[in-house]
Amino acid sequence: MENRPIKLYLLTGFLGSGKTTFLKKIMAVLADKKTGILMNEFGKISVDGILLKQNGIDIVEINNGSVFCSCLKGAFIDALIAYSELPIEYLFVEASGMADPSSIEHILHTVVGKVKGKQYDYQGAICVVDALNFLDQADVLLAIERQVAASNLIIINKVDLIEEPVLQEVEQRILTINPAAEVLKASHCEISTEFLNRKLKKTEYTSFQESCNTSANRPVAHIITADGVFDQEVFGDFLQALVPWALRIKGFFRLTDGWKQVDVVGTQIEIKPTAISRPVSELVVISAQGLPALNEIYANWDKRFTAKMSLQ
Repeated sequence: MENRPIKLYLLTGFLGSGKTTFLKKIMAVLADKKTGILMNEFGKISVDGILLKQNGIDIVEINNGSVFCSCLKGAFIDALIAYSELPIEYLFVEASGMADPSSIEHILHTVVGKVKGKQYDYQGAICVVDALNFLDQADVLLAIERQVAASNLIIINKVDLIEEPVLQEVEQRILTINPAAEVLKASHCEISTEFLNRKLKKTEYTSFQESCNTSANRPVAHIITADGVFDQEVFGDFLQALVPWALRIKGFFRLTDGWKQVDVVGTQIEIKPTAISRPVSELVVISAQGLPALNEIYANWDKRFTAKMSLQ
């Protein structure tokens, strides 16, 4: 067992598609295996990392950007080299939602020869697609198209939230981008995990040495922190006002009936109870609209709350 290479999977998918949900399910299946997780979050606050750690899952995090951008690529390579020294059988790399994974094979080739432990056996890329928002997102974000194009297995998630004609359109769009990939449909990322017993289907995708992720075109992750207890209805109204300005909103906020996990994807707003508590309430607002989005956050907060908040 010790001489076998580490099976490496890359997990991609746009913000809120369901990557962390999928990863939780995989970790339950591999509970008796030695498995590593390298998580890449776009914001400085690791919301998904907190959720995984709550389930007793150990992870290594690289935050505040994409590991395929030049700003973090070195840290990614260093992490892969460090993981190769550990006695693990599997390594899952969960890329940030904005990641363009085009350069993954080039990066892995860079790692070869530098590892001090076992080599990696790259199994392929798994892409989780948000069926509800995919068609709108793919029209304006190159990274989403490249995530699909670079994947070996594509999970069309949230099929329970759309009608059959829309699902057919999503599937056709995916197959136009990547006709060779294996495509599965799911709700809440419920799929068979038999793929773990085989290598993922090969595709004809031509890998690029560089991804489209650069420090110049990256969206901004605004971090809201606030102390106190907030009214849920007013807070929900605040989130609704930010929807047009945000690609994704997530975090943990203390409301009148306890701590809540906040998850906003597209126009869907979810505020649900959580056992997680933080020193202060924290919210990550990822936006590509720059200063106007920043102004909207300030204006909508001041309109509804008297408590002070800090915005990074």
